[in-house]
Amino acid sequence: MTDNIKEAIEDKIIDSINAGIAGRLVIFKPEKKGQEDYLAIERRGEYKEEKIYLQVNSLIIPAKSISFIKDFSLENFKADKNLYLVFAYFNEITQKLEEYVWVIPSLQFRDIAEVISQSDEKKVLRFESSSDFKNKNKYSKFLINIKDLGDVILSALREKKQISFKAVDFEGKSAVNLESLREFLCNARANTYAADSTGVENPRLLESTQREFQKASYFYRDVRFIGDKKVFGQEIIYQDSKPIWGMNYIGSKIGKLEEIFLKEALFKLSDKCRLGQEHNYEKREYKYQDKGQGNLEEFSGKEEVLLNSKSVYSLNYNGGLI
Repeated sequence: MTDNIKEAIEDKIIDSINAGIAGRLVIFKPEKKGQEDYLAIERRGEYKEEKIYLQVNSLIIPAKSISFIKDFSLENFKADKNLYLVFAYFNEITQKLEEYVWVIPSLQFRDIAEVISQSDEKKVLRFESSSDFKNKNKYSKFLINIKDLGDVILSALREKKQISFKAVDFEGKSAVNLESLREFLCNARANTYAADSTGVENPRLLESTQREFQKASYFYRDVRFIGDKKVFGQEIIYQDSKPIWGMNYIGSKIGKLEEIFLKEALFKLSDKCRLGQEHNYEKREYKYQDKGQGNLEEFSGKEEVLLNSKSVYSLNYNGGLI
């Protein structure tokens, strides 16, 4: 394998880790001797924490018709609690990684890998697994969907423990729990725009304001553009790094005093508004009203702020499950 292909595959791994975690991890090549072939990962801003290291091993394939075999010198094999061996298929035709990768703790690999004696009497630790991920073997428990890679690494670093593995369900995605989704959405809204929270320092989209909130397996991102006349934005909720719900909105630009009132209304009605229902909130000469239809799975509506019964702001929204 040429260095260019190796670097390209490592870049694919890095892109997969970064997807859906909003730049909360820093990934780099260590300069320390003996670690040049690893990817080091740490939480952004948390430089005193222990890092997770990945050693990427890949097999370039034209089709899913061969087994993945990789040997490591038993004498020179390095094992550490923070070092993981990643085994990934790279499809040369599609230029993509296959859907699942093996992420094996080096300490466990040393204990479970088959020891092979070579003709020169040297011994190697062998990783061998079928290209059909559904064929169970001793390495199956280390399979991770490539889309979940960033989330599981972030969780391990945040909770100061080793990567946790869950059994892979090849039969299909589990249904979205609407009750927990709604509870998280209302909590996220109450802690971002409605709470006048500060946006992230480096939003992904130029000239946007980006607010985020995370709890357990859910992650919320609100991206907003404010122009001279209009405000346009989008809310997205991820579960285990997969987008499951979204809402688009476009509204008129709002004055400072009216926005203070709007945020108060949205905070107090965080469990009710912008969900396809009808609700009102009044304070002195201001009135907030939300008129919508539908439910969390699919909905639309319009909200307004009225000053002395005259509309001074309006916003149209629509959204639902993805």
